[in-house]
Amino acid sequence: MHIDVACSNERAIRVDGMSAVLHSAADLDLARATGFSECVITLRRALTTTPAGWILAVWFCWDIVPNTALFRWLGTAALVWAFSLWTLQDVIKKGSLLERHRTRLHLVAGLDGLAWGLMAWFLMGHSLVLDATLMALLCGVIAINAQAYATYPVAYYRQICTILAVSVVGLLIHVANQKSATDYAAGLTVFITLIAYYTHEMSKRLLEGFRLQRANASLAERLHLALQKVELDAATDALTGQGNRRALEEFLKQQESLYRSSGKPFSILMLDIDFFKAINDGHGHMTGDEVLRVFARRMVEYLRPTDFCARFGGEEFVVVLPGTAMIEAREVAERLRVNVAQAPLLEAPVIHVTVSIGVATFMPKQTLPDLLATADARVYTAKNAGRNQVHS
Repeated sequence: MHIDVACSNERAIRVDGMSAVLHSAADLDLARATGFSECVITLRRALTTTPAGWILAVWFCWDIVPNTALFRWLGTAALVWAFSLWTLQDVIKKGSLLERHRTRLHLVAGLDGLAWGLMAWFLMGHSLVLDATLMALLCGVIAINAQAYATYPVAYYRQICTILAVSVVGLLIHVANQKSATDYAAGLTVFITLIAYYTHEMSKRLLEGFRLQRANASLAERLHLALQKVELDAATDALTGQGNRRALEEFLKQQESLYRSSGKPFSILMLDIDFFKAINDGHGHMTGDEVLRVFARRMVEYLRPTDFCARFGGEEFVVVLPGTAMIEAREVAERLRVNVAQAPLLEAPVIHVTVSIGVATFMPKQTLPDLLATADARVYTAKNAGRNQVHS
């Protein structure tokens, strides 16, 4: 016996642990998807500032770099920039889905890295001072882009690796002073390595933040649903699914307030199933409970969506009819009485019931207890008069 319990507990722990792992993995996947979407939006915004970097490069290179080389680089960068903006806008329009668009974002990152890396091919090798200035500009661009790619660093790694590869080859080919070219390449490698490391750490914290945010949102939603269920349970009769006394009191207070402010009438019907004790005594309480459930369902079928039905106690029910005066309320009561009596509530065993109904309309000098007492007195009048009647 003890072994069975221990095994059962162990299985429960394994199931709970696996559930937690799967839940955590799902949260992480959602965090990555959120990070991807954020990256696309941020990168599009960052690309709109890219021409500022071109202006700086042109300013530094003017009268030093041949115009042909300068405009070739600008033309290449402009084509990449236009294509990248169009691609990102299309991705955003289609929903920024990670599984569907990750390749397109990687393409944008690689092409952007290529455009900036080509600075070493077209613009460097003409002046040692200019080379140092352009390297500083390139490092600034890399640092700025780290923020844009922070929520999806994989694409950033593609960009900076492309910048590094293209720049190093360009430096070694086009910078005449090989020592300077080697120094620049080594410095750029160290800078990119460090910024990739710090971007990775920052990205982990951001993704964890997204994961926690989603987990908190999910917890808040579950708590909200749980509170709604508690409120519903507190206002619902467990047997019939209709309102309980507490819910009835609240609804009547609302109707009284509406009547006092606007004069809009309301009426109530108090219904009592005739000879219900005989059903319990003859068929048992389980059958009696089923009769109450079916009776409540049949009543609701003939009421308006705005009407309110509550179990008042035992076999008694109260129906509140908003915006209804006495004549209309009596018509509703008669319709309910006929529909209950004309067909059996249960088929096995076959059980017919009738109902006695008291009708009361709220009057200016009444209180809610007075209203209920009036309807209750009319129910007893109906019963004393032979049952299966409506009295108002």
